[in-house]
Amino acid sequence: MDRKKDAAVVEALRREQANAVQLYLQYKGYHWNVSGPTFHDLHLLFDAHAKEIFETIDDLAERQRILGAPADYTLEAMREASKLVVEPALPPTSMEMVEHLVASHRRVIETLKKGVELADRAGDPGTTDLFTRIVLAHEKMEWFLREILETPSA
Repeated sequence: MDRKKDAAVVEALRREQANAVQLYLQYKGYHWNVSGPTFHDLHLLFDAHAKEIFETIDDLAERQRILGAPADYTLEAMREASKLVVEPALPPTSMEMVEHLVASHRRVIETLKKGVELADRAGDPGTTDLFTRIVLAHEKMEWFLREILETPSA
């Protein structure tokens, strides 16, 4: 494979890797701290989603290497590259945790879709495919969380 380094595509990969690390940490923090009547279900769901997101981190870093760029690995680099909002304090309720996660997923979906367009314009089908697969996963996780927030109709 011809290792081509398109700077904009590499930056998109770095951003998504950082977003994934940040969202993984957000999920694990909520997994450890969730409480209340929905504890059991949310504790398990948060952990399952965290594992799914964790799996994407390696793919995003390795894609950077395939393109001939180094992959960031420090928390400082991740914090700088991430487009997610880190709340200053743990949300006080489990439903607020879910709301924060929905917002994080929506932001990641938005930035991933921009990455798809960028990679497609750059003629990089590998990155386009990677971003597309990750978008699908985030859309499904966001849907699961959004359904928790729905009020059942009588």
